[in-house]
Amino acid sequence: MPSEKTRVFAQTIRVLPESVDEYKALHARVWPEVLESLRDVGVLDMKIFHSGDRLFMFMTTVKDFRPEIDFARHLSMSKRCVEWSELTKTFQKPVPEAAEDEWWTYMEEVFDFRSQLADLVT
Repeated sequence: MPSEKTRVFAQTIRVLPESVDEYKALHARVWPEVLESLRDVGVLDMKIFHSGDRLFMFMTTVKDFRPEIDFARHLSMSKRCVEWSELTKTFQKPVPEAAEDEWWTYMEEVFDFRSQLADLVT
């Protein structure tokens, strides 16, 4: 859950239907180098959900996390991170609404339960 010291991001991408089981198995044991470098660039929590041909990623990061900078830093930390990225891309394809140069597509927040609940209390 976000605070003034964190940021949240939501992203979506398509998973190839024939690759779902393999993708899930791969993510059941993410390589330690990948986990460590994501932590080192400021990722505090990351979850990926699946439905049909869609994946949804929810990520909490440190406040100063900048995806365009920090994901590149993450990849530069280990050849295994690059290998992981290249491998997982073989299971994915961008959503139809993705920009031309976009892989995972960022999603707009449209509802914040805690914020609205806090407004009721004050």
